[in-house]
Amino acid sequence: MKIFNRSLTILFSLLRIGLGISWFHEGLFKLQAKFDISGLVPSVINNIDSPMWYKTFMEHIVGSNVAVFNVLIPWGELLVGLGLITGILTLPALIAGIFMGINYWLADMIYIYPVQLAVGFVLVLTHKQASYFGISNGLVALKRRRNRSKISSANV
Repeated sequence: MKIFNRSLTILFSLLRIGLGISWFHEGLFKLQAKFDISGLVPSVINNIDSPMWYKTFMEHIVGSNVAVFNVLIPWGELLVGLGLITGILTLPALIAGIFMGINYWLADMIYIYPVQLAVGFVLVLTHKQASYFGISNGLVALKRRRNRSKISSANV
């Protein structure tokens, strides 16, 4: 059973890293291409597949703050990718990635995002295993080890 659990931990960690590479790649591409959401806003508003409330959001919130979203979207993708690749703040990175994936789906941007969304949901459900091989988990283990050595040396 221990081998099975270790195998799942490795599998979910590899999925996390793969998802992180995907998000990082998307963000890097948008940064290099000088991403501009202003061309996307009218296409979402006129899209018959996007819900009306989302069209209203795109028109009034995103359309009025294009400069902000031009920075938030690529940097958000890049940071989510870095968090997942390194295992730093895995759960918040997964939740942010799911939030972005849902937004892309609502905007009818069907590309790799549904796959990212599905993998993200699986990893949220298994985030303890997915973040086992990561920097955050390593730092927590190191801190525990130091605290134990301080306690044992104080008891001597």
